[in-house]
Amino acid sequence: MISISHRRSLALLMIVSALFLLACRTANLLGGAEPTITRAHTTRAAQRPTFTPIPLATQTPPPTETPEPTEAPPPTDEPTEPPPTKRPPTKRPPTAVPPTQPPPPPTAQPSPTVFFMWTTAGNASCDGGSDTESSVSGKITANNKGAVGQRVQASSGAGGSPISDNPAESNKDGNYKVTFICGNKACNGDFWIWMVDPNGRQISPFVKFHFDGGCRKGTQNFQKR
Repeated sequence: MISISHRRSLALLMIVSALFLLACRTANLLGGAEPTITRAHTTRAAQRPTFTPIPLATQTPPPTETPEPTEAPPPTDEPTEPPPTKRPPTKRPPTAVPPTQPPPPPTAQPSPTVFFMWTTAGNASCDGGSDTESSVSGKITANNKGAVGQRVQASSGAGGSPISDNPAESNKDGNYKVTFICGNKACNGDFWIWMVDPNGRQISPFVKFHFDGGCRKGTQNFQKR
């Protein structure tokens, strides 16, 4: 720590230094030394006066005159004619359309061919005979041999009701005979014969005969395909 005596010595030294500096400055002033003056150079641009233009007085346009309102014309007593009405356009009569022809009827499709296990062998034939009966006989063959026990049915229409519940059967040689008797004498008119299986189903095509005085004994053979 600084003692009190040291503080006093420092303060005395500072006072002496200040008095010495003050004495030196006073001596310089008494000796005639002139202070230096620094002059500022003035530019020409700074010497020119500035010119501020005075705005001209603007002319105010004269006020426009407002036209006086015109009086509406007095109403006239004469009625005003309405504009002529336009006639509606005349409609033309519709053009006659020719009637549409109906489509042609569908073409009849041919009946599908039914395949039978037995078919006719040769054409049917018929000869005259006694008026006691009309009949059809023939031979049924299979593999060029007589077929035994084959059944032949008959009716008065193709697929009509059979004339007997017991069809005619072929013998050991394959021969058969169907007899037609109407009122204890020979039948006249159209009749058909065909082969059937044991259940009565058709197994051959129909064959037609027309019995009369010139046809009493018909002939038709059958064979297996």
